Amino acid sequence: MDMDVARSVILGTPVFPYLWLPHCILACVGLRRTLGPSRWKSFSREHPLSCLILALLYIYPGGILTSFVLGENLLSFLTNSPNLYAALASWYLVFYSPWDLVVRVLETSRLLPFLAIPQDWQRVGLVYGGLKLINGDKPAFFLYPVIFGILRSSGFMLVKYIEVGIMNGLKTGFRVPNQATKTMVLAAVLLQLQILYTVLPMSVDELYCYLVMFTVSMRLLTTIFAQADWDPYLGLEDLTCRVLYGGVHDLTNTADKEAKKTK
Repeated sequence: MDMDVARSVILGTPVFPYLWLPHCILACVGLRRTLGPSRWKSFSREHPLSCLILALLYIYPGGILTSFVLGENLLSFLTNSPNLYAALASWYLVFYSPWDLVVRVLETSRLLPFLAIPQDWQRVGLVYGGLKLINGDKPAFFLYPVIFGILRSSGFMLVKYIEVGIMNGLKTGFRVPNQATKTMVLAAVLLQLQILYTVLPMSVDELYCYLVMFTVSMRLLTTIFAQADWDPYLGLEDLTCRVLYGGVHDLTNTADKEAKKTK
């Protein structure tokens, strides 16, 4: 595909409904899976309002967190009527459609994993939009816009960490959960470097388009071939952790040696 055509498609595709609806559906399906196959149905029937609140937290985590960071109204997402109506419709269809038809069709047709492709595309756009919002007319900082862009696109990982911490205690370590989220971190860093220092011979919009294509390609590879959330960053992470902090194997070997000494 010609780069000019790809750029016009990426920059010209509206978030609503093409990217937003798949995100809403996946968020609601994710909530169902969190509640568990034996509990989601009874919970949604006995506590529909609680189910709705949880669904909105799953759908709007980045918007809520960044509104908090900016000191804005945490419920401002309720003013965007089309997005809200789509979110409510997705929640209702995922949890209450007759004979569970919507989820069954998505699972039987194997379309559900492919909904992550437009969702990842939207997340790169959220990174870029967050950076532009914080940088304004005179970008001068690096870390704050990067953190803001990551929160806006990947606030769900923080919501899940808090959720796990409430259920299991804060002994659970905080980690970036998957390759898509790590790509958002990479996208935020590269875009901010490009905005501040023009480190690559291209415009910021062109870099954004390349990042969208990279993210979509990664999702296609993991969906079609790996059938799992393959993480290409693990090798570099393991090497870095081994150099800076010592690897897990080092800890295991040390514990074995100490155990032998005590015998």
